[in-house]
Amino acid sequence: MFIERSIQNQIVERLKTSNKIVVIYGARQVGKTTLVKEILKRKKWKTLSLSGDRPNELKSLSSQNLQSLKQLVEGYELIFIDEAQRIPNIGINLKILHDEFPDLKIIATVTRS
Repeated sequence: MFIERSIQNQIVERLKTSNKIVVIYGARQVGKTTLVKEILKRKKWKTLSLSGDRPNELKSLSSQNLQSLKQLVEGYELIFIDEAQRIPNIGINLKILHDEFPDLKIIATVTRS
C-alpha cells in the first residue's frame, strides 16, 4: 500500500518545470524508492532506472566518460538513480549529465546514515 506524501507533488512539479537534478535524501527504509517508483508509474516519461546496488551500473555511472554516459542515457527522458551514494564519482557524473544533456530529467535517491 502506497502512502501519499506531501512532497510528491513538489517533486513532480520540479521534474516538469526545472532542469535541475532532484535528489531525495533520507534514512534507510523510509520510502524514498517507493515514492519515486510511484511518481514514475503515474507519469509516463521514458525512464531508465539504475541502481548503485548493481555492479554493471556502478561501472557505467562512475566512468566520467562522456561517450559511455551518452550511450547509457540516449533516448530517455528521465534517469532514476537509486542508492546514488554508492556510486564512485556520482557527483561529477551527475554534473556531466546535467551539463551535456540539459533536457534530461534526473532524480536520485541518497541514503543518509
